[in-house]
Amino acid sequence: MDILKYVLNLIKDYWFFGGLPSSAELYLRVLVAFNVVFGLLILVMYFHQGFYTFFALFTRAKKWREAKVRHKYAYLICAHDEEKVIGNLIDSIFAQDYPKDLMKVFVCADNCTDDTAKIARERGAVVFERYSNERGKSYALDYMIKRVLAEYAEEKFDAAFVFDADNLVTANYTEEMNKLYDAGYKAATSFRASKNVGQNWVTAGSSYMFYRECSLVHHSRSKLDFGTYVSGTGFYVAMELLEEMGGWNYHTITEDIEFSLDCALKKIKIGYNENAVFYDEQPQKLRDSCAQRLRWCRGMHECFNKYYFKEFKNTVKSGLGPIRFEMFVHVCPLSVISFVWTILYQLLLAAAVFGGKFSASVEHWYITMALPSFGISVAGMYLALVACAFIFVGKAWKRIDMPAYKKIFYCFTFPVIFTLGVPIWSVAIFKKVRWTKIPHTVSKSIGDFGTK
Repeated sequence: MDILKYVLNLIKDYWFFGGLPSSAELYLRVLVAFNVVFGLLILVMYFHQGFYTFFALFTRAKKWREAKVRHKYAYLICAHDEEKVIGNLIDSIFAQDYPKDLMKVFVCADNCTDDTAKIARERGAVVFERYSNERGKSYALDYMIKRVLAEYAEEKFDAAFVFDADNLVTANYTEEMNKLYDAGYKAATSFRASKNVGQNWVTAGSSYMFYRECSLVHHSRSKLDFGTYVSGTGFYVAMELLEEMGGWNYHTITEDIEFSLDCALKKIKIGYNENAVFYDEQPQKLRDSCAQRLRWCRGMHECFNKYYFKEFKNTVKSGLGPIRFEMFVHVCPLSVISFVWTILYQLLLAAAVFGGKFSASVEHWYITMALPSFGISVAGMYLALVACAFIFVGKAWKRIDMPAYKKIFYCFTFPVIFTLGVPIWSVAIFKKVRWTKIPHTVSKSIGDFGTK
């Protein structure tokens, strides 16, 4: 009874601040209570992210069984004015430890004004030159897939890999991904490393975003057999799926997320192989990085508008499994809502306390508890992101191509790049975004990296 009385007194003291409230104080307390409930909702919705981080800390990469059959693959590369990097990618594909008769490279030179097509042909690729007002990777990919399906049906490809022109693949890449196809996965993704991670804090931050995604999220989902999603490049899709679709029918700005969302709705599980490594190039300037993320965020909104309200009801009825739940959380702008509410709450709280006639206990609570707790929360979030960075950097240590002191230092700048996504996502709700090219200038061969 004493314990119950103690708890009830605590609730009373929290809610009433030591006495019966006035109408203004009641408003303030409702505001605080709503903030607590909203915070708990956000915690529940994003709890899995913290769980994945903790889970990855104590688990190793999933080991896949050796494939019984070496399957035949098409390699699809969409390129717009990529003469500086396209040759290195094609060379890395043909340099793999995989039978050359089971590989064929296709390049869509999309509205190119340079020597992309010429260089690709010289390196052994089949080149489709496309000139169209429909700009963007999804349209170029759709065009190329339809031509491959129509003109190269006799090749009988089992699956098609999708790469960006700035990518490089390691020698064992296809061998490792072949294990997933042989295991029955109709789509699968791989480990994304960076060609220019140590160039500056912007490239490091952008690279760390993908190291986190691979080392924590994809890793944990794969180990738990939940399935995962694809991120723009470095993945394959079974030809039977592409034939069923009649091409690539995903034309939001983030067509990769749209594809992943559609797979989740159709209960198609996307695999992940941590031992299949490819490299890409990150934007070198903060302006370009923000523009790229603005495009991604706008694509998320497009996916949300296209699928969320239309399909969510049916998804719940069919059983909201882990991957479907996470994909809907992924495209739902909860982080934006949380960001806007946090700012609004602090403004309303300050205005209520300093603009109203409250008891001394209210002002004391605000000065001694509310303001410090907000500052502690911000500091705690920063330190949590730094700790998270140390975890995924540690797991991907050998694949991060820069000195040890830089790997550690950029763990402390990573939270800046990470949290910039929230205001960018907010802007993306109202701003129309078109596809713009991010320049690729880092001309490296796969031999410049120590990863096999």
